[in-house]
Amino acid sequence: MKKLLSIAAVSLLVSATAQANAGNVQKEWFNAASYTDYDSSDNSLLMLSSDYFFAPQESVGVWDGFGYLDTDSNVGLSYANDDFSNAFSAHGEGFITKEWFVTGSISDLGEADDHYSFGFGYLYNENLKLSIRQEEFEHGDTTWFKAEYNHELNSTDYIGFTIETEDEFDYLNLSARYLMHVGGESYFTIDVEHNRIDIEGFDDNVTNVLANYYFTRNFALGLGSYDSDLAVEAKYFFNDTYYLTGSVVDTDGGETSNLTFVAQF
Repeated sequence: MKKLLSIAAVSLLVSATAQANAGNVQKEWFNAASYTDYDSSDNSLLMLSSDYFFAPQESVGVWDGFGYLDTDSNVGLSYANDDFSNAFSAHGEGFITKEWFVTGSISDLGEADDHYSFGFGYLYNENLKLSIRQEEFEHGDTTWFKAEYNHELNSTDYIGFTIETEDEFDYLNLSARYLMHVGGESYFTIDVEHNRIDIEGFDDNVTNVLANYYFTRNFALGLGSYDSDLAVEAKYFFNDTYYLTGSVVDTDGGETSNLTFVAQF
């Protein structure tokens, strides 16, 4: 709880001194470095990622939001390391035409034959994205189906939905995002996610909710719940290229703290 109060105090101080810069921006290359500390398991996780789009992506009101759907070809790399293991992964999405696209990914590059995926999809009218992918593992395979829909309410506001499941319907992932222009440089977003697992007598449901209020283009404060645990988040944008995100989730087993630095060009 002390970390929650500290983030809130720092956030208010930053809010008072932040200077906003107007106008949407275009970016193509997105890079992130993230460090997460887990009190409950006495473990920490370092993640690095880099994603490149082959066409400019325009921000929608806020500097960390570039629309709900990815509608341009892109490639990405990521690396994750914790106290027990490390893993590399690569992924890509290529649009063959304006509507049809293919996808591919590979994880743990040292064991490339053990975990990879490939698929294809169709983009309808720039707001409905349907895809299917086949995941191949060392001891089996899974077929996934995914549907994403974006509804533009006006020139700035939108609401998006995603549903994903696999061929056995043992896993179900639902998510939604709403962005609203409050006025001036202020925006409000809310993200909701629900994940269900039902395999061999094991049934689990997890729901996450996070609401963010952007006081200016430079500062946002968020409050939410991760599987019924209180979460606080703060974002500070140095400019449209660099920003920091800090969050704390207050769980029964201890606090989970995260700090992420993003550079986008």
